[in-house]
Amino acid sequence: MKRKTIALCVTGYDKEYETRIAEGIARRCSALDINLLVFASLIRKPDLNSGLTLPESVIKGETAVFDLINYNMLDGIIILGDSIIDESVIEKVHRLAQKNNVPVININDPTHVLDKNITLSDKCAMEFVMKHLMEDHGLTRINFIGGFPGNLQTEERLAGYKKVLTEHNIPVEERRIAYGQFWTKAADCTREFLKDELPQAIVCASDTMAIFCMDELKNQGYSIPEDIIVTGFDGIADCELYSPTVTTVRRSFAEAGEKAVDMLSGMWQGKEVPDWVDVVSVLEKAESCGCVKKEPQEESYYNSTYQTKDTFMEFTAKLTEMNTAFAGCRTSEEVYEALKNGAAFFRFNRLFVCIRSSVEGGGSFVGSGSMKSEGSAYSMMSMLQYGHDVPVGTKFSSEQLLPIDFPDGEKAVFFGFSPLYFSGKFMGYLAYEPTRMGGAGDFFSTWVTAINNNAGNFYMKKDLELVVKELENLNVRDPLTELFNRRGMEKFGGRLVERARKEKLVLTVICADIDGLKLINDRWGHEAGDNAIRQTANAMFYAMPSDSVCTRTGGDEFSVILCGADDSGIEGYISRVSDYLADYNSRSGLPYKVDCSCGYCSVNGGEICSMEAVTRMADDNMYRLKAAKKKSR
Repeated sequence: MKRKTIALCVTGYDKEYETRIAEGIARRCSALDINLLVFASLIRKPDLNSGLTLPESVIKGETAVFDLINYNMLDGIIILGDSIIDESVIEKVHRLAQKNNVPVININDPTHVLDKNITLSDKCAMEFVMKHLMEDHGLTRINFIGGFPGNLQTEERLAGYKKVLTEHNIPVEERRIAYGQFWTKAADCTREFLKDELPQAIVCASDTMAIFCMDELKNQGYSIPEDIIVTGFDGIADCELYSPTVTTVRRSFAEAGEKAVDMLSGMWQGKEVPDWVDVVSVLEKAESCGCVKKEPQEESYYNSTYQTKDTFMEFTAKLTEMNTAFAGCRTSEEVYEALKNGAAFFRFNRLFVCIRSSVEGGGSFVGSGSMKSEGSAYSMMSMLQYGHDVPVGTKFSSEQLLPIDFPDGEKAVFFGFSPLYFSGKFMGYLAYEPTRMGGAGDFFSTWVTAINNNAGNFYMKKDLELVVKELENLNVRDPLTELFNRRGMEKFGGRLVERARKEKLVLTVICADIDGLKLINDRWGHEAGDNAIRQTANAMFYAMPSDSVCTRTGGDEFSVILCGADDSGIEGYISRVSDYLADYNSRSGLPYKVDCSCGYCSVNGGEICSMEAVTRMADDNMYRLKAAKKKSR
């Protein structure tokens, strides 16, 4: 029986909340032998009322990772819709999944209701906290710190706070409600509360705000919970590390992830699955409300603190090493080789760097970075060997996702995919096999951002070098024949003259003139004349040695400068010009013949008086030959 495959669509899965859901999904997939493919953009959407907006180029670059989804290889999709920075992605993924008969489940996103949905009811969870404080602790003066006004989580938790107050016949006082923006502003809110009647408890709509609140209370000399009780919401890891440990509502993130996999499994088996499932949160009592006896801070807290510090220092060192290596890279292979230290830091089993062939293969980076249209695929190149033996430069289609047999192997796979883009141009993606779902916090997104900037700058620099080379060619090349023009002859021919003088070599100048070009133009038009010029140029380029300088000096006039050839060698080169044109004439089927007359002059390097004098003598010899050919006809 073919193994099932689930895709998870998420933004910022390395953050704690999303990570816990993803960990639940990964754990359940592993238990049921299901492949899990995580498509993760990394830059989170700004918080409501933050005033921040993301540039369109960033949104397009981040969400391009969801265009990689191959619905033909999927049996189910789980979306963490509330995390997705571009809401149109949710609709697009859902529409394409329906088109391909792939069931979709949306977790913790009541704003975008899909066919199947899982939610964590914050309103009821806040009621657990309030009832505990009022009924078990007998408190009546309870203040509330929310996130942003109008934010869904804030409003639901505020509604639970107000509901329990009302049920206990306690008036809702606006002076007891403040908004800490889910961050440090919670300390400001706490200071404002302390100017009024001291509350018996402060209920916070997030654990992070609860910690900032308690920091401020301790700075003001208050003891927790003796003087005032503080509670949080979410159940993040810091709640167990802070002193006092934080009474909080642990939202059942992992359970929600496990439930989503179970729902998909039920649908595959033809079972009836509800359209809407609420996952109940759990009140976890701790020291900050007094239900758990305060203990001296354990050694584990200090160990955790130093471990965090050491991890930060290690990551900073790895990032510095990578950026330093980037600075000296001359090839793209060297650019991506610098990722190996980071891959070891994140404990990846395997890492693939998948770059678009149009970006890597020598084309213009500026012109090759547009996002793909729906249903199309990219040609990709694998650019790094880490944990696998796929050669650098191996080509494959983005529909495969990886340049290996995938995902139908001996055991279930777990891979993540994150976008690589720069200045609005989609370069490709990282495909990584982690040993764990999260745990790296902001480190991973910071690492990928550094890769984007450095790889993007590398390709832009390579593009600039190509542009400079093209401009230089325009300056020294004849556009019709692509031979050097007079500027090119002066620049590169001058180098041969200097070489002949320095090494005492024979310098030769060959001059050529097309026979009968005026007649070709008059009878068959200037297109025919241009063709005669191009074919003569091709003959000169083909016949002459690679280190010579071939030039179109005028309308139908050419010259070649070369070093170190004797008279027999020169005659051989001129014969090759004639043979090339004779072969062309025999195959062209045109009513006219292309031919030219060549004359040359050779001088010893030590006897060169001037380039102009040598060219003049070669030109005179050519015209004498041309006149003799006319006379013989």
